[in-house]
Amino acid sequence: MDLSARTSAAKAAEKSGVRIVALESMASAFACERFLCEVWRTGPDHPPIAADVVKAMADAGSYVAGAFDEDRLLGACIGLWGPPGRAGMHSHIAGVHSEARGRDIGFALKLDQRAHVLENGADRISWTFDPLVARNAHFNLRKLGGTAEEYLPDYYGPLSDGLNNDDESDRLMLRWDLRGERARAACDEDALPDSGGPVPRVLLDIEDDRPVPRSTRGGTVLIAIPPDIELLRTRKPSIARDWRLAVRDTLGALLADGARLTGFDRGACGYVLNRSEGR
Repeated sequence: MDLSARTSAAKAAEKSGVRIVALESMASAFACERFLCEVWRTGPDHPPIAADVVKAMADAGSYVAGAFDEDRLLGACIGLWGPPGRAGMHSHIAGVHSEARGRDIGFALKLDQRAHVLENGADRISWTFDPLVARNAHFNLRKLGGTAEEYLPDYYGPLSDGLNNDDESDRLMLRWDLRGERARAACDEDALPDSGGPVPRVLLDIEDDRPVPRSTRGGTVLIAIPPDIELLRTRKPSIARDWRLAVRDTLGALLADGARLTGFDRGACGYVLNRSEGR
């Protein structure tokens, strides 16, 4: 058992003011279904995951957990174990109610998931996230100490929810090495160091909400993204579409060419990559 990971998870839950519990009953599965509908803004007839599937996942030994403030469900996370011989879990979905943002509930859920995976003899978790959502990029790469090496264009196809609207479902595949130096520093020591190194040259900039490509020969580059893509999708959908294509053409191409994603600069709202290792 990894006691440091479990201790870190318990501290994070206490700090956020929630209890992290397994969702094992049919009643809790229905509560999870309703919660996911609310977070992803879908109708009750089109839940991201139906209650019977939530229950089946829990029965099969997957990670199915919720974060409660007293009796109110404020966050949920579901992960599936990989095949035998691949010591890892894929985290399929995780969300926190918008009213509870800023309490680090998502952090508490992820640390609990990390402790659970380590206690079961595995050492990595993967999941996908939308590269245009700045808060998720910061959370995954900086707050948790994850890494990403693969850009997946329109990975899930059309998504019928109120967050993605009609946007294509491009994703980054995140890898979380649970025993790695970055993850341990971020989760157990709360001290993930700054990436350091050369100041990045801007390869994709933002002006008046629009993406603006730049030309630079710098080895360390920054790919800017909008501070709030969800708002942009609602108010300026054509510009949101421009961002999807621009980030796909820059970030996606750089990763495919061997560049290394070293982090996310929250102040500049962009990805930092080192392309000196690529061509």
